Amino acid sequence: MTNQNPYPPSHLSHLVRRVENSQASDIQRDWTGNDESARNHNGIVSLNESPLRLRLSWKKSPKDAVKFIGVFDLDLRKLLAEKYVRIEPKVQGAIRLRFYHGPGDVIYIQTNLQGPALPVGKVP
Repeated sequence: MTNQNPYPPSHLSHLVRRVENSQASDIQRDWTGNDESARNHNGIVSLNESPLRLRLSWKKSPKDAVKFIGVFDLDLRKLLAEKYVRIEPKVQGAIRLRFYHGPGDVIYIQTNLQGPALPVGKVP
């Protein structure tokens, strides 16, 4: 069976890789984004957690149903090197990981709206 989901793009698999549900164990973080919080969800993550296995879901507002985006393995150091995440100045050895709900219902890893954007999934 081929993966019908084009996100994240295969040429960026060295940065982030989608984990199939059958392999989705040992999840380290479980995040749910919400459009009413500036269409983004972010948090501080230690670089020592790399590779980070994260389950991502999204909802339109705090009252709406949660929609599953995917489980991902993220190479935090490589994401930092390519400027998809940024150093967290107040916490030694940590980065700020931010997911943004952009146009076309695509979810991106992106430091801010001016930075490079890595598409990881789509809100169903």
